[in-house]
Amino acid sequence: MLILTKGHQKGYLSVKHFLFFLSLFCLAHTDSCKDIKLFNQSQIDTIYYAYHYGKKYNLGYTMAAIAWKESCAGLYRLNLDDPSAGIYHAHIPNVIKRYYKTKSTSFKRNFIAEKLIRDQEFASKIALEELLYWKKIRNGNWKEMIKSYNKGFSWEKNRARDEIAEAYYQDISQKIKILKVFFIQNPKFQFSPRNLNQLDSMQYFQNFKFLSE
Repeated sequence: MLILTKGHQKGYLSVKHFLFFLSLFCLAHTDSCKDIKLFNQSQIDTIYYAYHYGKKYNLGYTMAAIAWKESCAGLYRLNLDDPSAGIYHAHIPNVIKRYYKTKSTSFKRNFIAEKLIRDQEFASKIALEELLYWKKIRNGNWKEMIKSYNKGFSWEKNRARDEIAEAYYQDISQKIKILKVFFIQNPKFQFSPRNLNQLDSMQYFQNFKFLSE
């Protein structure tokens, strides 16, 4: 049996208070991912940038919705389980394979992860080209494009993966509805940001090379 002195009891209550406030903090962050009205300025800027990056290709709301879902509009830019990174959570091994056509190494994965996290222009180029790739493969079928962005070809023959891809599509669709209302209510966001740059990603990749490993 644990006997607490007065001092220990105060310490015990402090721990309970800490855990209580920690839970409130986590809940607040969870809510800020679900409710666009709770977005901070950084999240709003991310959505704004993503929308205008894809707008030219009629994928503005799509990219904004993906950024919202994948990274909570830029709050969480790294998932070690995938591994993926950036505001759209690009799959790091795929990025290396597509643009460098070389073996994925720890150095390259770390380099690309940092680039995706720090550079939203770079992350946006990767996400846009991925969407355009699937748009072409799926003959312009938006639903299949979104499901493929999430699960590639695997959802076609795997029921479990199809259910995940379908849920992903439904969530993106719902977020787009919310974003359309948000942009109508905030007409200033219809103007393109000054820092928008849309070089072809292959051209972008030519601007830097890996250091010797």
